Amino acid sequence: MIFHRKTCAEVDLDALESNWNFLKKNAAGKFICPMVKANAYGHGDVMVAKALEIWGAQHLGVCLIEEGLLLRRFGIKTDILVFRGFDREGAEVMIENKLTPVVSTWEQYQALESVAQSEQRFHLKFDTGMNRLGFDASEALALVEKIKNQKKLKLAGVLTHLVAGENSVDSGMTDLQFESFEKIRNIFQLFKIPFHVLNSGGFLTQLSLKTKTKDLPTWVEKEWGLRPGLMLYGYNPTVAEEFSELKIVMTLKSQVAVVRKLRPEDGVSYNHTWKAKKNSQIAVVPIGYADGYRRSLSNRGLALYQGQRVPIVGNVCMDYLMLDVSEISDLADPEVILFGHNDKNQFLSAMELAKMGQTIAWEILTSVSERVPRIYKGTWAKKIESESRLK
Repeated sequence: MIFHRKTCAEVDLDALESNWNFLKKNAAGKFICPMVKANAYGHGDVMVAKALEIWGAQHLGVCLIEEGLLLRRFGIKTDILVFRGFDREGAEVMIENKLTPVVSTWEQYQALESVAQSEQRFHLKFDTGMNRLGFDASEALALVEKIKNQKKLKLAGVLTHLVAGENSVDSGMTDLQFESFEKIRNIFQLFKIPFHVLNSGGFLTQLSLKTKTKDLPTWVEKEWGLRPGLMLYGYNPTVAEEFSELKIVMTLKSQVAVVRKLRPEDGVSYNHTWKAKKNSQIAVVPIGYADGYRRSLSNRGLALYQGQRVPIVGNVCMDYLMLDVSEISDLADPEVILFGHNDKNQFLSAMELAKMGQTIAWEILTSVSERVPRIYKGTWAKKIESESRLK
């Protein structure tokens, strides 16, 4: 397809592979379920899933049944865990398409049991403090008895979700969650299954703390399965600074469409929320909130242009944003980096952008909309695209 607008998200599959190798090296022998929900955190779920499958991922995680069905439609054969709730119809669809349900309520368990015709794998989720989804710890014994006394459903894992994984060093809640989950694990030990709880923040915190010898939380010494998300795409959500091995996978870029010359007191964009204080040059860039670039970055955000950080001025529009490039002497190169790396390896982080927009990096990444083309780069991109054309 020919793209007539010079706005795209470049996704470096070689960087993704590097992050995956970092994960495998530091989680050897553990259950690993890389999360590819929400379009692989904005990176493109089909291509990311294909790459992870080639690299040996045994499990993939999605939220919606629809996300799992899309991956199956594109030939993904790896075990896919579906974390959202479901009804009887959803259970039938998952069984038909060999998706693995995560069961959080008795109603879901009964729906799955009622439609399963042969052995069906599933995972159980417990609520240890998130107060969102999952069985209460007090229901563990009843669930064990229920599962033991039937033959159709095979328990394949037990999990919970951290409330403050990225802040787990200082969070007493994390200690309480692991204390509760340890009791659940003891009850389910007879099943010889993985127990997975660590997200990116929890896993990186565990790695960091294992290098220290004093006053470690007891959970740090235990073996837990993990469901990495943000770190797979190159970002470290913790305060630990030693994980420079992680490589940023996505760069969101565009090009200057036109440069406007403004006089003092001339305003920019809707409602003139920014006015020039002097003779200024304003670059109009064809990307806006319909592309996932948040309007909250109006008059707050920055972009990389000609190797310099330049401010976003005026309200971000549906299709455009404006940059004050008055301090740039040479405007010949039109490329603008909204986040990620330029070709000189200068970097603007999605995490930094998130702080400017009073949000989080997860939202910055997942907000990049479907109308922004994903351009895959690196040796793996060529291999996967070539294999896909041959099928």
